[in-house]
Amino acid sequence: MLADLPDDLRESGAIKVRKKLGTISGGDVLDVGTEDGDFIKVLMKTLKDYNSFTGIDISGDELEKAREEIKDVTTNFIQMNAEAMTFQENQFDTVCSSYSLHHFENIDTVLAEMYRVLKPGGYFIIQEMYSDGEQTPAQQVDRDVAHLNVKIDSLLGIPHFKSLTRQKMKDLINKVGLSDVEVFESSWSVKCLFCKDAKECQYPKRSDNIDLVLKQIDDDLDRVREHSSYNELKKEADSLKERVITEGSSAASVMYFFGRK
Repeated sequence: MLADLPDDLRESGAIKVRKKLGTISGGDVLDVGTEDGDFIKVLMKTLKDYNSFTGIDISGDELEKAREEIKDVTTNFIQMNAEAMTFQENQFDTVCSSYSLHHFENIDTVLAEMYRVLKPGGYFIIQEMYSDGEQTPAQQVDRDVAHLNVKIDSLLGIPHFKSLTRQKMKDLINKVGLSDVEVFESSWSVKCLFCKDAKECQYPKRSDNIDLVLKQIDDDLDRVREHSSYNELKKEADSLKERVITEGSSAASVMYFFGRK
């Protein structure tokens, strides 16, 4: 399998993270901010073993997508506010969250809730993109496209915030009270190890990728076409689209945290 991976992916740090996941018996796993259940699918492929998965999200639409994506008897999806979970203390063997921290209005509250429902000795796992560091121009484009989406969501009253720096994430995790914390960084996510399109993704300037990102920007702008800030946002979007055409776009780098309660 490793021989078939692009060199950039093989050297990215994703394999180290996969090996770490492969040492973990997940037991009953809670995925916070699960969206369409994407990280649950990754954990099913990488954990040493597991009993069940519970995914929570505040969006009913996202949970419907998750139920369509994962039709597994060991998995349950529940609409719930991550800041006030209705689960009992010490209920789950593993709690995790993937690409969701920048959607939470009160990150400290969510992390404290995740800790509360985690069993003593259980695993606490975070996967989250970050905004700083030595990222390629194509990754910087991806970050800035995401940040334009943040501005538009905010205008529409949708909780969404800029991606965090590595130090900010470390500070947040350090406040949780975990032990045996391990931190990994990778320019590719673990999901990419299983993606049939991984070889294509090493070419950020490929035409289909550029077209997809340009459409994403246009679709975002359409959401605020009648807003008073539209013209200002369009100028920003047009500048960003020029960068997409010049640099292409590839996913921002990822930080992983593993800790125990």
